[in-house]
Order: sequence, then C-alpha cells, then structure tokens
Amino acid sequence: MNKTFTVLVLGMLCSGQSFARPLATEAGWNFKINLSAGYVSSQSQSSTNDDNAITEDLNNNGQSTETLIPVPLARVSYTLDSLKTQFFIGNSTDQVSNAQFQYELGVIHQFKDDSKLTFAYFPNLPLFNETWEDPYLTGEARSKTDDDAQGVRMAFERIAGSPFTFKYAYAVNKIEQEKSGESVAYLDESQISLLQRDSSFHRAELEMTVYIARSLFLKPAFQYTNRSADGAAHSYDEYVGKIGILYFQKRHSLITTISYGSTQYAENNPVFDQKQDSKSASIFSIYSYARPFGWESIDFTVIAGYNQTDSDITFYDKDALIVATGFTYTY
Repeated sequence: MNKTFTVLVLGMLCSGQSFARPLATEAGWNFKINLSAGYVSSQSQSSTNDDNAITEDLNNNGQSTETLIPVPLARVSYTLDSLKTQFFIGNSTDQVSNAQFQYELGVIHQFKDDSKLTFAYFPNLPLFNETWEDPYLTGEARSKTDDDAQGVRMAFERIAGSPFTFKYAYAVNKIEQEKSGESVAYLDESQISLLQRDSSFHRAELEMTVYIARSLFLKPAFQYTNRSADGAAHSYDEYVGKIGILYFQKRHSLITTISYGSTQYAENNPVFDQKQDSKSASIFSIYSYARPFGWESIDFTVIAGYNQTDSDITFYDKDALIVATGFTYTY
C-alpha cells in the first residue's frame, strides 16, 4: 500500500509539470475569435423565450422551447517580453470549458515554479442577461427585465509547482425591475420581501490535475457557492463535485466536465410554503480539430452540454441542452 501511495503521489506531482504550458510562444499581441452557431433546447420557468412568457399555473416548470443562437467567443491578449506576464480581454479557456462564457478583463503572471496567478474582472453587459419581473404571474404574459451582474475572480494554478489549483470569485447581481410575488394575492409585504433576488455571490473551488497517460489528464474538483440574497428564500449554499477529462492527441483535443451538485436554501419560499432545495447534474464538452483541410490558424470546434436540475418545488425544475459548432481563427 505504501508503494502504491508513493507512485500515486509522484504521478500527481509530475502532472503539475507535465501539464504546464507557457503563456505564449512569443511576446506581443495575440487575437483569437470563434464564430459558432448553436441550438438550445430548454424547459425552465426562468427562460425568457417569448414562447415561455405565459404560465397558466405555478405547478409546472415552463414551456419547452427551442432556439437557434450565435455563440461568439473572442480573446485579445498582450504578452510582455519576459513571456511571464500577459494582459487579456475576452473569454478565458478554463472558464468556457466549465460553461461560463463571461467576457473578462484581466492579467496572468507565471512564476518560476510554473504556477500561474490570474486576476480578472467581468463587467455587466447590458441586454446579455434577462429574467422575468415577476416569475409568479399566471394567466398573462410576463414582462422581461435586465438581470445585471458583474464581479471579479482569481485563480492560483499549480500552486508551488503542485497539481493543485485554487479559484475564488465574487459577484453581485441586481434585478432592474424587481416585482417577484406582487401578483400572488395571498402574500403580504413581509412574504414578498423574502422573494427579492438582488444578491452577492462567493464561490471557492479546489481543483487537482492528475496525469493519466501522455495525452490524458483528469481534473477532479470541489466547488462551494454561497448566495446571499436580499430575500432569504433565494439565499443558499451550493456544493458541487466535478471531474474534468482532458484529452490531447495531435490535432485533436477534447475537454469534458461532468458535475453533480446539491443546493440548500435558507428559508421557505412563501409562494409554495417550502424550501427550493435541489439536486443538479450536468455534462459539458468542447472538441477541437486543428487545421481542417490544411487551413493554417484555423480550428474546427464543437460545443455540447446538458444540464438538469431536480428541485423540491416543481416550478424550479430545469432541463437545458446546447449544441454549437463553428471555427476558431488565431492571429
């Protein structure tokens, strides 16, 4: 057992070095853009698709909707002559591989032991996120409002040359026109106040990179999120276990993240007189094929993901599927 443990630890420590990559091969500017077309199918009361505007009652999780959408991803970076510091604006690969598509402004520094420290700010982008003013309105069309969000994040990768990475993010969101519960006749003002959605979020994650074979890595991770909402019915603690599978073989690369989580809410939702506790599971993959048809600086990409949330309250059950394909150009 001791020998097996030693081999496992050595493999884990080697993985931090094996997966280490420089910030760039040369100093200066780098530009990358991905243009993809996507198909989204979802069933969720939070979907602001026009086909989901009317709900006849509060005992269902919304209409099933299908949408074709563009999926524009881009990143511009500038690397200093030392090749150890890089400034960037746009999407980050590690975020996109976890189905987080926010645009960021940030800086990365790589230390002598190959560890990396990232600081980034993601601003509020008008019209990017919408929600219902009053999700509980029944029998007539619900009105949309902006769900503004912004925040900061940091990531300390391969700490001291080890296979461990620590991530932390803080965000705030504000509902522009908050009318949750105002249409529900049996709620009083104190109960309506429990439904206010303006929130602050803290998220921490510990991740490890495990070397399996020359082209294969695993990334197990544990993530904790705390939401502190103005309305206690929307405050929660979320615990998520994740496993990332990374495969690289010549011109092919595949990154898949599988996750399972549990969310525990602080107070009963007064509309349903029970807590919104839930379980969720998801899988998200990005496949890339370099230089298709011999095209230099071009990658062919496919994105696919599925998420399911099973809540103690049927109104909050969710299913979502996304498939997108396109090309990435690097200059």
